[in-house]
Amino acid sequence: MKFLGAKEKGEIAIFGAPHDSTTCFRGGARFGPYGIRLFSQNLEEYSPNLKKSLKELQFQDLGDLELPVEPSKAIEEIYKFVKGINIPVALGGEHSITYPIVKALKERHKELTVVHFDAHADLREEYLGTPYSHACVMKRVLELGVRLIQVGIRSGTEKEWEIIKENPNITYLKEVKELPDLLKEVKTPAYFTVDIDYFDPAFAPGTGTPEHCGESPVEFFKAVYKLPPVKVVGFDVVEVSPPYDPSGITQALGAKIVRELLLKFWG
Repeated sequence: MKFLGAKEKGEIAIFGAPHDSTTCFRGGARFGPYGIRLFSQNLEEYSPNLKKSLKELQFQDLGDLELPVEPSKAIEEIYKFVKGINIPVALGGEHSITYPIVKALKERHKELTVVHFDAHADLREEYLGTPYSHACVMKRVLELGVRLIQVGIRSGTEKEWEIIKENPNITYLKEVKELPDLLKEVKTPAYFTVDIDYFDPAFAPGTGTPEHCGESPVEFFKAVYKLPPVKVVGFDVVEVSPPYDPSGITQALGAKIVRELLLKFWG
């Protein structure tokens, strides 16, 4: 099954990264790529808010990668794959998949801004014996020398909050409505990563580590539609866990995020 509207060719390439071996609470994100694609079939190709359609957008869906369970090996496989495509759009899978994508893009673009939507800071040095845990992904991303904009973070260790406060390469936004004005100042290429637990569990219960007091899809999309022109070189949607999403609302939200970002950035 391919994502709604996918063509046979295209510079933009969707792919699934069904990896969740470092999930620290509830597993199942490895089924996320299938769930997002499935619920994309319930969408229209046309976005009434953007007045654009996937019919006019040239993009392909390359299917799912076959990934090893061992975290460092999975990361290496994703990195090698992304080096061979132009504009990656990744369906997770856990959040650790973002690091190898950003690593490949940072080698391609001398400067890069990563816009990170999440409930969790993901700035641990290591977690449960691996530096490649989904709880460490933004620490690894920072080590690549990117600028990091974190949106909606509301959970982290005391040490992680100190890093957010003290690291000059991190900009913290409590609310997404602040993002459009901030991005007016960004002159570098940008990569967007959306952990579905950024949203309040009332709107996205199907995830491994739900955290209350998040924002709503309405607030998110309002801000997305107001984003200024930025050179976006890829994005991902991660941590959708279908086993904890019996009604499908999280998978449906993931699919709509993919459609709207495709059309907003490249439509």
